[in-house]
Amino acid sequence: MQKELLSAYMDGEQVSNEFTATLCRDGELQQSWANFHTIRSVIREESAVFLGADFTAKMDALIAAEAPLQMSQPTPDEVETSPFMQKLKAMFVPLTQVAVAAGVCLVAVLGVQTFNASQTEKSADTPVLQTLPFNNGVQQVSYNAPSKDVITNEQIEQKNKRMGAMLQNYELQRRLHADGVNLGQHQK
Repeated sequence: MQKELLSAYMDGEQVSNEFTATLCRDGELQQSWANFHTIRSVIREESAVFLGADFTAKMDALIAAEAPLQMSQPTPDEVETSPFMQKLKAMFVPLTQVAVAAGVCLVAVLGVQTFNASQTEKSADTPVLQTLPFNNGVQQVSYNAPSKDVITNEQIEQKNKRMGAMLQNYELQRRLHADGVNLGQHQK
């Protein structure tokens, strides 16, 4: 508390005759006063004070003296064998198993319900094999196909008539030729 007041006093805050009298009587405060001024001068680069080679050792000793005793961290093996961790494991493992089982059940139930709902909707509304598009119109496969090459219904009917006529002609010729072959075989 005295050092905080001393720092405030040096900054021009909380200046009082009472603290000045205390500062003049106390040797430890006077030493702190000198140290604070030296620190301030070094920070502001107002002084050519050389911090000797033993400065780090002194600061290390001061920090070690002021720092509270620190407990070392336990190793992982020590943590595993601690009674608290044993109790925590004994409680946590069954809860984890229950949580995993509940998650699997939830996924199974939702999956079956979704699958069944999709099956009933499919069978009622849409056929199994739908060959026509939604607009019931057939479109050209290629955009590069010229429209003159597209066969119309009239052209298909004419083709079918020509094919029928060709088949009839073929059948007549086959019969005539077959009759001629049969007659030639009987005459021999």
